[in-house]
Amino acid sequence: MKTKMIFAAAALVIVSSVAAFAQKATIDLRFNALAEDANNYFNWTADGKNVKDAFDAASGASKAKSTTEFNVVRFDASGSKKAIPAGLRSFVLYPVAPRATAEGDAFMVSESGKMLTIRFIHRGVAYQIMTDAKGNIDMASSFQIATVGDNVGGKFMLKNEYVKAGGDKSKMADVDWSKVPFAKDVADSDAGYTYSGSLKAAYKNGILTVKGNLQKK
Repeated sequence: MKTKMIFAAAALVIVSSVAAFAQKATIDLRFNALAEDANNYFNWTADGKNVKDAFDAASGASKAKSTTEFNVVRFDASGSKKAIPAGLRSFVLYPVAPRATAEGDAFMVSESGKMLTIRFIHRGVAYQIMTDAKGNIDMASSFQIATVGDNVGGKFMLKNEYVKAGGDKSKMADVDWSKVPFAKDVADSDAGYTYSGSLKAAYKNGILTVKGNLQKK
């Protein structure tokens, strides 16, 4: 009887450990925000997936197809409700995309000590990610979003009210950030589950790194 209880307890520990492992997503990325860089990467794990990804110059896409595979983190089981902020999903794909994507999206990083502000505009939507003073990106408070452009004949153009004086509305870099009407960017409140927690960001000599674990709840 005692032996059976020991085995049962051991089994419970194993099941609990597996469950705990399954209830998180890990993110580890490196992105040169200033220039083409073959050392960029996006590594992540979630729901039994262990992905090591980078940009494949030959195909012009990500080697491990994170653009679609990361949807296991992006959405809940329904496949449509956001489990993370929209800005996180867009952000993590830059290391596995052509350099032209970041340039066209006016990707930029500004810093004040360890505090970072990351901004970019993808498909007419402006995203802002602000860390705290220690470089932490929090799922509940670090992301903001705003629609600043329209699809005009298959090309995204800035709306007139958000173009800086003398700017070109076809260039995302000509946005007037002071006029962007940001709103909070978070997971959907009615999602079956969401990811919470924070990631650690650092920026040095143009190299942006982000690492950490997010808890699935």
